[in-house]
Amino acid sequence: MPASKAKVMLVDDHAMLRYGMAMLINLEPDMEVFAEAGDWDEALATLKAGHHPDIVLMDVSLKTYSGFSVIKSMHSRIPALPVLVVSLHDEAVYAERALRAGARGYVMKQESGKILVIAIRELLKGHYYLSKPMQVRLLNRVAAGNLENEPLISLTPVS
Repeated sequence: MPASKAKVMLVDDHAMLRYGMAMLINLEPDMEVFAEAGDWDEALATLKAGHHPDIVLMDVSLKTYSGFSVIKSMHSRIPALPVLVVSLHDEAVYAERALRAGARGYVMKQESGKILVIAIRELLKGHYYLSKPMQVRLLNRVAAGNLENEPLISLTPVS
C-alpha cells in the first residue's frame, strides 16, 4: 500500500497560477493539492475547519493582507507548519524577511517546476530551501559577521 501523499495548500490571489501549480504538484506521486485559497481569510477558514496541510505554498503579495503578516499568523497558529514562499518578488530583497516571519523557504515564480518540487520536498523533510545565490549571500554575511540578532545562522545549504 502506498504511503499517504503530502497535503499541499496553495495561497495566492491569482487563480490561474494556483491552477498551474496544482496541476504540477498533482502530477507528483507523493503530493497533492488538497486546498486552495485566494487570500488569508480563505486560508484561515480552511485551517479553522481542522483541515491542516503538510505544507503551505504562498505568495507574499496578497490583495487583502501582507503575505508576511499571513506567514506570521500561520506560524503562530501552527508553528510546525512549513511555509514555502512562491513569489515574483526578488529573493535577494524578500527572502530574509519571509524567513524572519516564519517561512522555511523561498522560490521565485520564474523558476522551473522542477525547482518548485525540489523545494517542497526539502521543506517536507524539515529543511530550509533557498536558491544557491541566496544561500551564498547569507553564508557570506555570516562569515563576515554581518548578521546582527539574526536567527538565519542555522540555515544549511540545500544541494
